[in-house]
Amino acid sequence: MRLAIRRRHRAKGYMLITVLWISLALLLAVAAFLATARQEALGVRAEVGAARAVALARSGLNVALADLGRINPDQARSPLDGTPVTLNMAEGTVIYRLQDETGKIDILNAPRQLIAPALVLIAEAEGVDAFDAVTVADAIADFAAEPDGSIGSVYAALTRAGFSARTANIAGRYLTTLNFTAQVNPRTAPRVVLQAIPGLGPSDVEEIMARRADGQPLPRLGSAALWLSERAGPVYTIEAEAILATGARAVLQAQVAQRGVAFRGGLMQYEILSVRQVR
Repeated sequence: MRLAIRRRHRAKGYMLITVLWISLALLLAVAAFLATARQEALGVRAEVGAARAVALARSGLNVALADLGRINPDQARSPLDGTPVTLNMAEGTVIYRLQDETGKIDILNAPRQLIAPALVLIAEAEGVDAFDAVTVADAIADFAAEPDGSIGSVYAALTRAGFSARTANIAGRYLTTLNFTAQVNPRTAPRVVLQAIPGLGPSDVEEIMARRADGQPLPRLGSAALWLSERAGPVYTIEAEAILATGARAVLQAQVAQRGVAFRGGLMQYEILSVRQVR
């Protein structure tokens, strides 16, 4: 009798252990499922956030294009030297920059004595060795050549030369393949470009920046005048960065060319040459 009772207790004990193991397995399966579902939900949320950021950046591009195309002298127009303009929109913030390509150093036409100092300044700011920057400056035109014989962008040239995508993007604010001359426009040249011009000292750069901010005539530039010419366009670069309230970001860059005013004919003042997503 006692033996039968013991056997029944043992059977119940085995059953209890089995139930506990099954319960534990079910709990682990449910936890794994919930973790997977959470990861998928986060992934979908990130994709939706990225898409919304790109849409907001496109809105910023449109605003910047309207800013660039203003023809009424009474309307304020943003500087064309890459100065950031910040807009607060419904879904977040947009920061856009307008840049005149004639305010940049053309890596296909400018001599080494212009390219190297600018590239060194950019490299030092981004933690790149100055010797590497000078070495690349000597051969940057070769890096810009595409396999089909066409000319690529500064970004393509510098990434081929081994620079990081971040440094190449930043360098595109100061170097170009669309100026078509060795001279730069002092009215729209960023500070880094002016600092690279032979014959311009720090005080000259500051005076130029101050005078053009007030719309005053530029000072006499002496030997530096060889590398400077006050002409603008016809190609401009627009960079728009969107930052959502959720933290999602997107950066779009567009290059546009001026083709005259013909609003009555339904034509735009600027033709979009290219648009690419930088980030």
